[in-house]
Amino acid sequence: MATEIFTSTSYESAWTTSSDVWVLLDPDSNPWTEKIDWSLGMLLRRAFVRRMMKPHSSDSNFMLLAAPEGMPAARVLVVQGASAEESVWLQKLAPVLTKMKVKSATVFAPRDWRAPVSKSVAELSAGEWGLRWVESPQP
Repeated sequence: MATEIFTSTSYESAWTTSSDVWVLLDPDSNPWTEKIDWSLGMLLRRAFVRRMMKPHSSDSNFMLLAAPEGMPAARVLVVQGASAEESVWLQKLAPVLTKMKVKSATVFAPRDWRAPVSKSVAELSAGEWGLRWVESPQP
């Protein structure tokens, strides 16, 4: 089966199409942080509190969590800090997704962020994984 390199999808479709990992970019200013799912929101808040109590590691801009039961992805990858900036997130995320050996990732980006260019996704993924871009809700 060929990996679909890049697609744009709606929030509703993200729930009906399984993915290896959901990626939440810049959760501090992302409208999806609270809207995705109440149990995931609670999990994120707890993880952020625990993380603030521990010294940061070198990968402190990435946090991997097991998704709550019933979600169409087994894991949620939270990208914070400089790694979550619009101009660099895909370049910082690509080696992480490759190392995780995922086939598909669903990305929930902050409002007004542009979807990446398909060519960029294809070059960085080398055909190993694909992205689904969830359109942000309008205010």
